[in-house]
Amino acid sequence: MRFLHLIRGNLFRNKVRSLLTVCLMAAIFFFVTTLLSILATFDNASEASGVDRLAVQSAISLTTMLPYSHEQKIREVPGVAETAKLQWIGAYYKDSRNFFANFAVDADKMKAVWTDYAIDPAQFEAFKADRQGCLVGPELLKRFDWKVGQKIVLKGTIFPFDPQLTIRGVYYHPVNVSSLYFHTEYFREAGLGGQGLTGTVWVRVSDTRKMAAVSQQIDEMFKNSEYPTETFTEKEFQKNFISMMGNIKLLFTSVSVCAIFMVILLAAITMSMSARERVTEIAVLKALGYRPGLVLGLMLVEFVLLTLFGGLAGTLAAKGFYQVFDMARATSGFLAGFRVYWQTVALCLGASALVGIVAGGYPAYRAANLSVVDGLRKVV
Repeated sequence: MRFLHLIRGNLFRNKVRSLLTVCLMAAIFFFVTTLLSILATFDNASEASGVDRLAVQSAISLTTMLPYSHEQKIREVPGVAETAKLQWIGAYYKDSRNFFANFAVDADKMKAVWTDYAIDPAQFEAFKADRQGCLVGPELLKRFDWKVGQKIVLKGTIFPFDPQLTIRGVYYHPVNVSSLYFHTEYFREAGLGGQGLTGTVWVRVSDTRKMAAVSQQIDEMFKNSEYPTETFTEKEFQKNFISMMGNIKLLFTSVSVCAIFMVILLAAITMSMSARERVTEIAVLKALGYRPGLVLGLMLVEFVLLTLFGGLAGTLAAKGFYQVFDMARATSGFLAGFRVYWQTVALCLGASALVGIVAGGYPAYRAANLSVVDGLRKVV
């Protein structure tokens, strides 16, 4: 505690330079916090997947459809509790920028397969009774100012089909808050499912310990058919879907590392200047009996505090900013549920402390090990 006045005095001896360093650190760690939070959003989305669900898709590609007859055969596999067809529609609302996930689903089987989706019983019954009814996530209600009972029209992209729907209910899920589901039968009545094909078949397994065995048995069943399948757990399916956009995790991690490397170089320049300006003062301290290790420790504490202040300002600013700024609306629902987690804040603070150690380590070491004679000989 008796050295705090030395640390405090040296930390802000050049107020303009210290302030600029903190602002630079804050700006870069605001950026890094944002990137890491996006990655955390993707990871949490996959971690929140149903642990008892399998997704069956074509082994050729996700865009190749499967015949309805596959579902009937899958239902007969031991361990399968329920199945439902799910077709990606790819439509948007009014403007192409208003894009969100929308699907045709077997309405009568939805609650039996997606058991982690909370839906008001009365609303679900209204949805099942209306061939043109749909269920929407709460984020869509907020984004487009929709209300239950409102009629909406989507514009098709993949299929020549503009669904005319009535919002019959709202579903609630910990992660998926911005999707829309309507009847597979309505999709078929439009003449698009007349061939009896669907994009995926979703399976709820009665015993999670048999997930791998059920998955293998399904794929073996259709191995030599005209429509071979590939079965994934929901977590694997979502990760594969995200990977279609490229290796986002590698990209964002690489950019974050480059940003931190850049701030290390800039901080090293600032700290080298600070150490060089204080050579004579350090020599006087050593002449008074301060050991090199103590001098090194005092300088490192000062440098680490400086970078910690910047890192703390940047990460807390990001956390506060994204509590107000709606990333789901800004990204058209792509980052629904986005927020800055405290784990990300802790990681960024650790990185900012590491920046102080790495950037200030060498200047502090050189200054601490300079001889008293050489230090007093310097003219600053």
